Amino acid sequence: MSRDATQRLHALVDQGEAEPSSVLPARAEGDALATELEDALALRWRILVVRALMAHPPDGDAVRECYGELVDHYRDDPARLAILRPIGDEIRRLEASGELPSAMVARSDRRKKPGAPRAAGPS
Repeated sequence: MSRDATQRLHALVDQGEAEPSSVLPARAEGDALATELEDALALRWRILVVRALMAHPPDGDAVRECYGELVDHYRDDPARLAILRPIGDEIRRLEASGELPSAMVARSDRRKKPGAPRAAGPS
């Protein structure tokens, strides 16, 4: 873990918490740093991204897609899933009220199943 990456992501998170409109323009950099770090700060960044999309959804399924990816990412971490659950509840409430477009995003089960054969790739 790079100290520079931590400092840079911390700066993006602080900026995003102070000014949510700064999150989406910085998303590529913030997402790359979050992937590198994979710590509590990375979770804070990812939550900022979902909230920024909720405030300004670029299309009908962007919020659900991003939230679904986040849940998939933390699938095996009950503590972090508990942090995310209220955001999912908020998304459903906003969809029900019509404030967010309602979208159904089909996601595959990406967990590795014990003993399951691996798919053969192109040779």
